[in-house]
Amino acid sequence: MTDDADNQPTREGTDTAHQAVISRPRRWRISPVWLIPLGAALIGAWLIYQNVISKGPQITLSVDTAEGMEAGSTLVKVRSVEVGHVTDVHLADDYQGAVVTVQMDPDTGPLLVDDSRFWIVKPRVGRQGISGLGTILSGAYIQLQPGSSDTEKRRFTVRDSAPAISTDEPGLSLQLTSNNDNSLAVGDPIIYQGQTVGQIESADFNVDAKRMDYHIFIREPFSTLVTHTTQFWLRSGVDFHLGSDGVDVQLGSIQSVLAGGVTFGTPDDVTPGSQASNGDRYELYATRNAATQDRYDHKIEYVILLDDSVRGLSAGAPVEYRGLRIGTVEEVPYFREDFDFKRFSNFKIPVLVAIEPQRPANAWADWTDRQWRDNLQKFFNNGLRATIKSGNLLTGSTFIDTQFEKNATYQASTIGQYPVFPSVPSSITSIQQQLSSLMDRLNAIDVRPIVDDLKHTLDTTNATLDEMHTATQSINRLLSDSDTRALPGEVRQSLAEMQNTLQSFQQGAPAYREFNRTMDRLNRVLDDAAPLTRTLRNAPNALIFGPPDGDDPIPKAAR
Repeated sequence: MTDDADNQPTREGTDTAHQAVISRPRRWRISPVWLIPLGAALIGAWLIYQNVISKGPQITLSVDTAEGMEAGSTLVKVRSVEVGHVTDVHLADDYQGAVVTVQMDPDTGPLLVDDSRFWIVKPRVGRQGISGLGTILSGAYIQLQPGSSDTEKRRFTVRDSAPAISTDEPGLSLQLTSNNDNSLAVGDPIIYQGQTVGQIESADFNVDAKRMDYHIFIREPFSTLVTHTTQFWLRSGVDFHLGSDGVDVQLGSIQSVLAGGVTFGTPDDVTPGSQASNGDRYELYATRNAATQDRYDHKIEYVILLDDSVRGLSAGAPVEYRGLRIGTVEEVPYFREDFDFKRFSNFKIPVLVAIEPQRPANAWADWTDRQWRDNLQKFFNNGLRATIKSGNLLTGSTFIDTQFEKNATYQASTIGQYPVFPSVPSSITSIQQQLSSLMDRLNAIDVRPIVDDLKHTLDTTNATLDEMHTATQSINRLLSDSDTRALPGEVRQSLAEMQNTLQSFQQGAPAYREFNRTMDRLNRVLDDAAPLTRTLRNAPNALIFGPPDGDDPIPKAAR
């Protein structure tokens, strides 16, 4: 037991020491090797942060076609300054276009607002000239025009061409409508008296109304020229009008010939009225004459029954009185649905005309419609008649002329709702009758004697030509004879001998000196004979009796 007692404390001490070792806390130490990945992680996080804060906004652009666009190379510019680049180009989900992703530069967020506009800049050749030549080598790019809205936006539609007018440019926006076949396009100029004052912003065809709708913009200060009485018409550059008043050709500038455009103006005799407002609508006329004609909307209509041919008479032809235009032809011919041919046994052609009181020739008469009708009725009773006349012999166009006829009778009548304007046959019909009578007389002429005389004359002429031919042959034979050919040489020889003879009488030649001496001797002989000739002239008998000694005696008068 002693041994066991002695050994027991020893085991307990051993167990206690063992437990103490197990419960002691363990110390962990960080190895310096871990500092390397920790530093790399911090640097990466810093780079990511810098990359995030240095990037600008990312936007999405929708285009009809991605022609000329490449990811990584196509740029976005504002005023020729790079502000972004294309990062991705792919098809739209509906395959109706393309989607372009653009990474913008930092601080470009204020440029991307609701009314910002994008378009593609590339080489173009059009009626306005050549543009985008700088992109031939550098490639196409996307132009950004910042807007003025406060609403941010990240999805935009890209236009294929530049907008006509800047959104922040002051001016006036108007609408034009046209029922004509016009060839205007976006960007065509608005011209006022030769100055380009605006452009066409959009051109759309209204299928329901079957017309063209244009949106135009006119810059300040020219926008103040547009009032509620202003009219717009096409400016084609070459205006060719062929009508009863002749041929009218007007040529514009080279720009207007190539690009066309629209012009406007206010008639001289019309009050300008109040200034136009944004969104006002105007009619676009084909020509200035059409615009002027549309001003006369106050019309008093009549039907004229013509006995003459209406060839050359068309709608729009003038109705005149002694050269002054008082109205317009409305419809040729005018046949109503219930037109009764039995009333017109002579088949006169009805023509609808309108008397226009607003024309300057009618402005003197401040009458109402009723007064116009009553006064015209009085004019009809006094002989006012309508007739058709030739306006231009070259074009064959005609017009309606009114004049007073003597001893003309009138019976009022109507066709439908329109009174009948009385008419008389025109001078054209009488000329035709005279020509027909002249042709009848020409046909009655017996031309056989004339033909016989012409035949005899032709025979005589042929005989004369034969004689001339014979004489020509004789002359040719004479000229071909050897003696005739030698004649020029003999003539030249005679002329040479005559020239030699004349040269011998030149000053200084012996013959010339001898001739002078002979003339001197002759002069002396004549001087010596001069007294003798005087004596013989005064006293012819002196040669026999000698010269008288004194004067002849004078007999005395008888006493």
